[in-house]
Amino acid sequence: MERITVVLGRLRSKGSQRQEGFLQLFISKRLIQGLATALMGMFVPIFLYQMTGEEFWVVGAFYAAVSVGYALFLVPGMSITNKIGFSKTLAFGALFSVAQFVILYFADELNIWKLLLPLVVMMVAYRIFHWVPYHVDFTAFTKGGERGRDVSLMFATIAFMGMVGPLLAGYIIDNSGYDVLFAVGVVLLAAAGVSYLFVPAVDEKFTWTYKETIQHMASPGFRNVLVGEMANGAEVIVSLIAWPIFLYEVLEGNFFEIGALSTVIVAVTIVVQLIVGKHLDGKGDSKIQTLKRGSMLYAIGWIFKIFVISAGQIFFVGLYHNVTKIFLKTPYSAILYDMSGEQGKYVDEFTVMREISSHIGRAIALALMVGLTFVMPIEWTFVIGVVASLAVNAIYHAHHNR
Repeated sequence: MERITVVLGRLRSKGSQRQEGFLQLFISKRLIQGLATALMGMFVPIFLYQMTGEEFWVVGAFYAAVSVGYALFLVPGMSITNKIGFSKTLAFGALFSVAQFVILYFADELNIWKLLLPLVVMMVAYRIFHWVPYHVDFTAFTKGGERGRDVSLMFATIAFMGMVGPLLAGYIIDNSGYDVLFAVGVVLLAAAGVSYLFVPAVDEKFTWTYKETIQHMASPGFRNVLVGEMANGAEVIVSLIAWPIFLYEVLEGNFFEIGALSTVIVAVTIVVQLIVGKHLDGKGDSKIQTLKRGSMLYAIGWIFKIFVISAGQIFFVGLYHNVTKIFLKTPYSAILYDMSGEQGKYVDEFTVMREISSHIGRAIALALMVGLTFVMPIEWTFVIGVVASLAVNAIYHAHHNR
């Protein structure tokens, strides 16, 4: 098993622009911005839930608006990305990321309703100018045969940050409040924005019109990717929104306990993550077989979560779910990056279609989640996670038929 330091040393020794690009992208995205995400990721939905009177439908509608806005304006936004350049756009997008947490810093129960729309705008703009350039750069700076390990390194780093971030964030909120947490986040995100300026440029241009993008998304050749990405988006939004709010309710608003449990849960997953990544760079079928088994095991984890009622159960079920998530998300991401790498000059167009599909899935899932919470407890929204976890297997058919 390659430790993170060994992998980074291997990257430095090769010295090529591709490997240097991967290293700089890794430092900017996974280390600097990754720490900010680990600190604030699970607590932003909880903050909005608290500030809006603990009305889940408001939080659901808010994130649905973000996904719809992103899906609608991503293609027009690519014209700006073309002018700036994909790598430099990452730094430009960081400005909007900083702006959204500046807004959150000043938000409270009295002004939150006035700030929701500006917050949606900043979050949509950040996504437009971040995710497609990031995925295109990641594809450009990795190659087949090593991509499983690179993806695994990425997820292992996320897990490591997730081991530190929630515990520290919970402590900060309990002792100093959200404003200090958001201030720390602003500093980290600003630093990430500066760091993105050093990511090497990639020679890509988005060339499709809105009409061409929709036509390609509706084509039979993209159908399985469409379904797989919609399902992945739906599962991700259940994890990002419903699960943290559920933890907040079960643990009765004890932020330090929420953070501590999250920290302990992810600690054991790091070694497993790196082992899986090395395994996936073996035979071609290993990604597919791991994806199939992982999706089933991960779906079972969502079923377990429906019946969680105590901190002890959260720990054991959360640990199981985090470990099985590795066997779903690692091969899924590796397959998609492999497919992106095969698109040649259309890697950015393929990535745009992926992103739109994912956020269509998020918006649909959020609408279903809001509807469910009107008639039953929030934990029953995890059923959406069950179905979505199984549906991501559609990507297998796209990979098999390519």
